[in-house]
Amino acid sequence: MLHLLLLESAIELVPSRLTALKDVQSYAGKRGKKPDEVLLDQSYHGRVMTRLPNHEKRGRPDITFLTLLSVLETPLCKEGLLSVYIHLQDGRIIEVNPEVRLPRNYDRFIGLMEQLLVEGQVPPTGEPLLTITRSNLEGLLDDLKGDDSVSILAEEEGERITLRRLKAMIPEDSSKPVIFGVGAFPHGDLTRETLGLFDETVRLDTETMMAWHVSSMMLWLYSEQVAVADSRFESTPL
Repeated sequence: MLHLLLLESAIELVPSRLTALKDVQSYAGKRGKKPDEVLLDQSYHGRVMTRLPNHEKRGRPDITFLTLLSVLETPLCKEGLLSVYIHLQDGRIIEVNPEVRLPRNYDRFIGLMEQLLVEGQVPPTGEPLLTITRSNLEGLLDDLKGDDSVSILAEEEGERITLRRLKAMIPEDSSKPVIFGVGAFPHGDLTRETLGLFDETVRLDTETMMAWHVSSMMLWLYSEQVAVADSRFESTPL
């Protein structure tokens, strides 16, 4: 099983210190929402975001959106061998139902995430597709780990390794948990607390890579290592 963790994701509602500002009030009014119930987004709030600490690391929900589009509804996901968690910068964890069909439209995704952060799950009743479940990353990792588990963090200061070496780190037995973490924010660094939770820290290229590229790369390496395509073709003969 591959557990993908989008770490310190740049997704949050507009903080209270900004809700009274004209730019935020105008944006929320156009969307018919309260200022504290809209997502912080650099595209719309970049000018006032400079008032926030770590502002360069915040307000980029598109990173998570593009990453989710890259990994959900893939063969690995359809085989029940992928779980996805979104770790927020305030420490909370969003669990993604692997059966969710993510909106292809970015504006609809924004609305979905706003509802989630206000209500705690979407839809508010019935079987949830997205749920805020935990407030502690360390606790999540403890739950996901098992015998012979592997936890790998993609990070710019990690050991430079080839894709061949990364693939060799993945067990062929899909029952052994593989936890893979990647930052889902535009600039800055992962916190020391996050860095210390993973067994291996790796760098996959000489240049900075986007979270959706790194996630897709790992997903397909894992799929090849556990022979997902083989099992799907064998179970669906011509």
